[in-house]
Amino acid sequence: MNTVRIRYLEYLHGYFPAIKYKKRFGLSLVEAMVGIIIFSIMFVFIFRAFAPTATASHNLLRGTTVAMNACNWYINSLEQKIQFEGALPDSELGKNDITFLFRKDEFSEMATLRSLKATSEITLKDNLYTAKISITWGNSENEKERTHHFEMSRLLVQPSF
Repeated sequence: MNTVRIRYLEYLHGYFPAIKYKKRFGLSLVEAMVGIIIFSIMFVFIFRAFAPTATASHNLLRGTTVAMNACNWYINSLEQKIQFEGALPDSELGKNDITFLFRKDEFSEMATLRSLKATSEITLKDNLYTAKISITWGNSENEKERTHHFEMSRLLVQPSF
């Protein structure tokens, strides 16, 4: 038994000499059962909070990272076209629906984004492209009420060679 507890018991014995204080070793059965019950309750709540079965907040977090990767991929492909070809084709300027690009095999994790809609808006002023990519998705198929939205913009410079 540690010395602090012994001193505490001696201190109490000075004020309450009629009460006998026993030195206890270990846990009682009731204390062990209470500890197990508290641990079980906490474990269940923690397990449910981190379960991969997608609550709305998990879908938002996973979907946002997938949307970020998809936007970066598309903007990097635009930048690559600009660097190697010198300019973007006129068909890519303006507002376009690019949802079909993310239905390919490379984006297998895009299945987590239900009711996906992706649009790009690219403008050219002098030799500076402004690319804005927007991705909208929901928690379930055809969901209109609780949709999530991610948008990324980047300025891309047209090379002058």
